[in-house]
Amino acid sequence: MSPPHKDEAPRIVERSETDADGWDYCPCLDKSQAERLLDWLEMHGYSQREVFYVEEHGFTVRWRR
Repeated sequence: MSPPHKDEAPRIVERSETDADGWDYCPCLDKSQAERLLDWLEMHGYSQREVFYVEEHGFTVRWRR
C-alpha cells in the first residue's frame, strides 16, 4: 500500500466527532479511507487507535493520544 496523500486523512479527520469517553472517531468509512486514516494517525503519533466494522455502515476508526 502506498503512503496516504497528506491531504486525504486530514479531510477525514475534519469530519470526526468525539464520544463520551474522549475518543475522537470517524464513522461510515470505506476500507481504503479507514486504512489511510489509520496510517496517518500512526505517522502523527496517535498511539491509541482502533477500528471496527458494522455491516451496511462501514468502518469506524477511533483514536486518542
